[in-house]
Amino acid sequence: MSEYLKGISSPADLKKLPDEAMAPLAAEIRSFLIENVTKTGGHLASNLGIVELTLALERNLDLPKDHLIFDVGHQCYVHKLLTGRRERFPDLRKIGGLSGFPKREESVYDCFGAGHSSTSLSAAIGFAEAEKRKGTGAYTVAVIGDGAFTGGMIHEALNNCRRDLRLIIVLNENEMSISKNIGTFAEGLAKIRASEGYYKTKNTTAQVIKKIPLIGEPTFRGVRKVKQTVKNAIYGSNHFESLGLHYLGPVDGNDFEKTEVLVKEAMAYGKSCVIHVKTKKGMGYAPAMKEPSRFHSIPPASAKKAKGTGYSSFMGETLRTLADKDKKICA
Repeated sequence: MSEYLKGISSPADLKKLPDEAMAPLAAEIRSFLIENVTKTGGHLASNLGIVELTLALERNLDLPKDHLIFDVGHQCYVHKLLTGRRERFPDLRKIGGLSGFPKREESVYDCFGAGHSSTSLSAAIGFAEAEKRKGTGAYTVAVIGDGAFTGGMIHEALNNCRRDLRLIIVLNENEMSISKNIGTFAEGLAKIRASEGYYKTKNTTAQVIKKIPLIGEPTFRGVRKVKQTVKNAIYGSNHFESLGLHYLGPVDGNDFEKTEVLVKEAMAYGKSCVIHVKTKKGMGYAPAMKEPSRFHSIPPASAKKAKGTGYSSFMGETLRTLADKDKKICA
């Protein structure tokens, strides 16, 4: 068993580790997933890509007081590893075994059973609203893969986000660009905006300006408005900011330090906001990085390959044959 992973049975154990332990721990988690999921079958590539992001979230959130929701739900393997379910992985996706998705009956750390249905943000708003009414100060985080944004419910939920909730929306982009930045200058600014020094300077400057007698608050609002205008000119219109949500990123989601900086900044902001991270499917495992689609969901090592053509291939060939004869057919 690995050096760090064997000592983690809850996020509280993770918080006790020093910063320098995060990189070797991430490597251990990837080795564990590769060794186990290639045997049991399951979703491998996406979970290899979300290691650092999950570490950053669970190291800073107060789970299970805070709420962490994954969508699509199969991104939750690292979360399960860090919340006391390591020993159950040999029975992953077996009858009576560890579920391949978040499951409330399985752990107090699984607050919502999101699958592939793009329901996470609607649920997260409910959790965040309840915590605000109770006055607990708890955070609610929805980690949403960019593929889930193809579901209309996500966009309906974005439209319903109240600004005064402790709600953090993490856009985990691992396939396509949502808001593309063009040019080296924009890339340089993205690095500055994702650095810890940038946020410390920004917060200190805001505090100093606000303390100026009489003109502090209006000066701060003016500076913020100018900053937003300049940023929009460089980055272009941002879908989330157009909806009134505070936006942080994009940042390399496979860089733990940069990702943790954004998580801390989002928590300090204390209102509804979006963290945009870019992760690589299959990170740390060459075959999965080369063919992420193939390693998206893999069968158990013991599975026997069916003889003949698979369902999808047979269906495609049949449709093509029929369409050659009848031009009215479309799929």
